[in-house]
Amino acid sequence: MNLPTLRSHAPAFLVLTATMLNKAIIDANASIRAFAKLVGIDYEQMQPGEKHTVEGEFTDGTPTVLSFYRTVNRGDRRFSVRGIKKQCEAGDTVALTFKVTAEGEVVWVVNVTRQPEYRRLVEAS
Repeated sequence: MNLPTLRSHAPAFLVLTATMLNKAIIDANASIRAFAKLVGIDYEQMQPGEKHTVEGEFTDGTPTVLSFYRTVNRGDRRFSVRGIKKQCEAGDTVALTFKVTAEGEVVWVVNVTRQPEYRRLVEAS
C-alpha cells in the first residue's frame, strides 16, 4: 500500500467521546491548539465568540471544514470537524496532519483507529 507523503510535524490528536460526536463540541487540547497555529490560528489572540475555519479532507477524500473557535460566554477554546460523526465513533482516535500533494498541502483528518497504517501519527506524539 502506498501511503501519501505527510508533512513532518507533531500532529494533533484526540480520542472521541460520545458527547463530542453528539454535540459536535470538542475542547481544543494542547495538540489541537498547536496544530491551529500551523494554519495561522492562535487561540490566545482570539476573542470570545471568534471563529476561524479551515478546509480539509478525510482520508477517503470527503471534504470537511475544521472550525476553531472561542465560546461566547466563557471564551472556552473549542474545535469541530464537519461530518466527523459519519467518519468516526466514540472511542476512535483521530489525528490532524497535512497531506502533501502536487498542488500543495491539504489538512487531513485521519481516523487512526480504523486505519492502523497511520498509527505512527499518534505514537510519535
